[in-house]
Amino acid sequence: MRLGIVVVYLIDEDDEQLLDLHLSQIKRCTQVPYTIYASVNRLQPGFRRKLEQRPDVMICDIPNTDLRGMEEHAHYLECLTRVAIEDGVSHVVTLHVDSFPIRSGWAEELAQKLSETCVFATLENINTACLFFTRDFFLKYHPAFLLSDQVYASLEFKQYLERLKPIVHSGIGYGFNAYVEGLSWYSLREFVTDATYPFGGIYDDLIFHLQGAVLIGQDPNSPPVLQKSGYIAFVENLGTVVRWVIPEHIRKLLRKHFRIPIEYLADRPRKIESKKRLKIARQRLLADPESFLVQLQEEKRQCGFP
Repeated sequence: MRLGIVVVYLIDEDDEQLLDLHLSQIKRCTQVPYTIYASVNRLQPGFRRKLEQRPDVMICDIPNTDLRGMEEHAHYLECLTRVAIEDGVSHVVTLHVDSFPIRSGWAEELAQKLSETCVFATLENINTACLFFTRDFFLKYHPAFLLSDQVYASLEFKQYLERLKPIVHSGIGYGFNAYVEGLSWYSLREFVTDATYPFGGIYDDLIFHLQGAVLIGQDPNSPPVLQKSGYIAFVENLGTVVRWVIPEHIRKLLRKHFRIPIEYLADRPRKIESKKRLKIARQRLLADPESFLVQLQEEKRQCGFP
């Protein structure tokens, strides 16, 4: 096995300790030969220098994009995956800067889950925080991380959403590709505790994902009136209704034409509120990562999770 680890490095300026943990866990737990294929298009210079100094990291020069959110993330993932495949890796895994392996043998164990019909392994609901697949699958089926507006509007995609209820994010194209081809995938089960919820969980004793720490566009603070808890709740409830009522391709068109007001009135306040909740779990993790992860695994076993 030769593993290509694909990571889009978009993080906040105060996340250096999280970046260090992510890199150290990959090195500590990965016994097979590997290379981290990294995009650094909006990464701070100090973090880029840190990555450049590591022999296990390949900085990939990828054209900048004006896309933001999951479209930007998917754009970089597409490019990085092609670089890894062209470089001759046998397996590819996507990770986020806040996701990493937690024990040795993780890559080999995920590889054993795959077959001609079970074509990738991923976190529950399909998530690019860990999406593991083979070179052969990629070359045979040419999956895409995001789909075109025409595909989003198709009856087949609507049936896929209704039957499997995936999360619409930067990896949704892989699930849809497998669905169309009559293939399956392996889902790593999540376990969270009161100490981490709603952020932070371990999956099959293999992967930890903090959730929410990836920076998708660094925005200035919103006016205080938009940060009030009542407003945030209203925005989140409205967003839920919109996702159920308005088809994905129409939502994408609305965001394209009204990007600035949507970012100002909805995205920024929600991001600020999310970061407040994330901060608690992150502090507990980074205070003593080894003890935190051991405690989480022990609680998982006590609750009867395999």
